[in-house]
Amino acid sequence: MHPPWEKTFDWLGTTGNRAAVELLFRALRSGTPQIRRAALLALMRRPEKNAHLVVLRDIDRTDDCWQDCLRILPGTFQEFLRDQLVHGDPHQRQEVCRFLVDTDQFDFVPLLAHLLENRKIQPRDALAGTLQALCRKLGTLVEVASAGNEATQIMRTAEQVRRALNIAADRYAKHEAPEILESLLLLSAGYSRLFLEIIRQPGHAARSVLLHLLSTDTSSATLKVLCDFLNQADAPQEVLWIISQRSDLPFLRHLLHSVKTPLSATVRRHLKSLRSLKWLDNLEGLLPSLDETEQSALVEIVVHSGVPRQEALRVVGKVLTKGLPGARRTAAEALADFHGAEANELALRAMSDPDPLVQAAILPQLRQRGVVGALPHIIRLLESPHPAVRKAARKSLREFSFSRFLQVWDLLPADIRQNTGMLVKRVDGRTSLLLRAELLSPFRLRRLRALSVAQELHLVPRVESAIIPLLKDEDHAVRAEAAAALAQSDSVWSYQALVDALEDPNAVVRAIAQRSLEQRRQRQKLTERAAQNTEKSSPSQATPPVPSSADAAGLTPENAPSP
Repeated sequence: MHPPWEKTFDWLGTTGNRAAVELLFRALRSGTPQIRRAALLALMRRPEKNAHLVVLRDIDRTDDCWQDCLRILPGTFQEFLRDQLVHGDPHQRQEVCRFLVDTDQFDFVPLLAHLLENRKIQPRDALAGTLQALCRKLGTLVEVASAGNEATQIMRTAEQVRRALNIAADRYAKHEAPEILESLLLLSAGYSRLFLEIIRQPGHAARSVLLHLLSTDTSSATLKVLCDFLNQADAPQEVLWIISQRSDLPFLRHLLHSVKTPLSATVRRHLKSLRSLKWLDNLEGLLPSLDETEQSALVEIVVHSGVPRQEALRVVGKVLTKGLPGARRTAAEALADFHGAEANELALRAMSDPDPLVQAAILPQLRQRGVVGALPHIIRLLESPHPAVRKAARKSLREFSFSRFLQVWDLLPADIRQNTGMLVKRVDGRTSLLLRAELLSPFRLRRLRALSVAQELHLVPRVESAIIPLLKDEDHAVRAEAAAALAQSDSVWSYQALVDALEDPNAVVRAIAQRSLEQRRQRQKLTERAAQNTEKSSPSQATPPVPSSADAAGLTPENAPSP
């Protein structure tokens, strides 16, 4: 519901009766905030200059009471402000400039830029400072804008201001106001074609000023423009040189966050053209100021840059020894591209890193580097408590695969075959699965070879479910080899299968089955004897006797059928 005085103030703001101004002056001093705000809006709609001057000079713009009224100005008051900027005296211009900044009048930026082209209008520093202050405030609003109608309006206003500043920047010779360029950088969303065109024209009036700003300004908007040139295929050499020469921490942080991995071909090409990076001179002091992500990006940039390889290795080594965990992992991976005694020494030191992921990144490099004792060390790490290290160790020994081992099985001497096989069993996690597939092969020679491998690598207990059916194989040689293999098993099922094999029609198979049963009995006796010795040495910790596989099946060696 509208307050009762609303129509009254609407009439006071538009009536031709000049006495209304005095009445509105009195209403400004009312004790009711709503009446004061209504009086202020009515005064700004009045055509009289003295009414506008009261608003300009006497209203405390920092008071929250007035801020919502002064955000959007009536057209008559805007015309008054424009007239004061164009035709007023220097003092009045300064008052208007302060008002514009206090009330966020971003629509006046194009007029301020135009007025700067007239060298006779003073004070120029007030006009330029006001333009820059408004652009800075607008840039802040753009950064924090999220969504909704208000955010849309802010973006629209920023785009309009940006267009006006583009025109003003291209007419730099008319005003020579560096604040125009600074303001344009503040509102830029990154790389702009206008900046490229200015830099490419040696005679452009704004060129030297723009390059100076890119070399020294630390605002995030300017740094974004500078770093965005790395993603442009036509980036000028002058800009790339600036990137290589800046060493301030704000620039470095922005560079490290702007370069995304994996690096694009364009970024790689530009980085490779950088023969030096000034900030590397103070790497010792800068590194502790960077977080994990920044340190990792630092390694990526240096490794792909054109700095001397020895200098790049120094950086990788520094991060590898003093960086944060994630950065040390990146440095460990990057070390693979470096060779020589120094790189080898860094690799060996990294193997003692407390982070297992760093060790895992270095591990595959050891054999490639020809490090003495690398193979035994890698083999030991197959039993590491860290899954990542075990995986890296297996990856480093991937030539010891079961498939390849089968291919050279018949060519290897017995001692080498067994040693290599035991290593393959530890390295290739698919050994049992692949061996089981070989045991099921339709080819007789492959089944026989698989049975030999199972015995050689002591894998019979793991694959006995595939060996037991081979006691029924149509080939007596396969049946005999399966019976020999089951001597290594202690399960009830393999025992019963061997007992059944004592009825095999082939005498050789029966003999081997009998021998396997005997080997199992002897092994069982040794186990029981060892258990008894343990009981005698520790009587307080007696353990119940372990039943044999034959007992578990309801059979004993005495009542088991003989062949």
